[in-house]
Amino acid sequence: MADTRRGEQAKGDESSTMIDMAEKIMIGCPVRNRAWSLGYYLTSIKRLAYPESRLEFCFIINDCIDETPQILEDFARRENGRVRLIYYDLGQKYGHLRGQYNFSQLARLRNRLLEAFLESDAAYLFSVDSDILVPVDSLSLLLQDDCDIVSALVCNGEEVGDNSIYNILVKDAAGNLVHCRDFPRDRVFPVDCTGAAYLIKRKVIASLGIRYSSDDGAEDIGFCRQAQEKGIGIFCDGRIECIHLMREDTTLLSSKKTKIP
Repeated sequence: MADTRRGEQAKGDESSTMIDMAEKIMIGCPVRNRAWSLGYYLTSIKRLAYPESRLEFCFIINDCIDETPQILEDFARRENGRVRLIYYDLGQKYGHLRGQYNFSQLARLRNRLLEAFLESDAAYLFSVDSDILVPVDSLSLLLQDDCDIVSALVCNGEEVGDNSIYNILVKDAAGNLVHCRDFPRDRVFPVDCTGAAYLIKRKVIASLGIRYSSDDGAEDIGFCRQAQEKGIGIFCDGRIECIHLMREDTTLLSSKKTKIP
């Protein structure tokens, strides 16, 4: 009996050591008027197969007119100090719906998230937009990839009836960014630009000073361009595909669509 107890204690000590050794991860994004998706989103990131004590969260709340702030405040209270909420209003001049975004403002909001990340002791930022549901094993797989910047797949084409449009772009022969439509589903592969759901090593932001910019259009393009200029490779893991809710819509919010992978 004593040997059994010692064996169980040893297993417990080993498990505690593994948890302590796990890298600390910050998960977050800017959030505006996403009360309709936050229930699904928060459930998704809370179900990630990763030691809970090594996760922290940060959300940049901006110009909301719905219940987004209350939902996130409630979430922060439940998580006992692991959630940081930053209010950063930029005004209501530009809309919050797809197609109404102002890329300069989005760059400012995302850069505020990067500042908050640098104020933490997290080793990675898992940037996941608030209308995206990540698979349970996504974070663990992205960490195993050991890339400076690596994304999961996120389909962006449902609204325009083209499900071959994803969050990954490559340069064509003329050097223009185009959607990558032919890619492997069983491994990591290089891309020239990504966004929506991606893991970033701390050195990219801290040592190399990569920031979001709207100089080239969408803020993610500016971020990826700067990274490439500093010699950072950008990758996507074709094994991981997220659910993209995209808009408040009864069709998209069906039970099938929001079943967390």
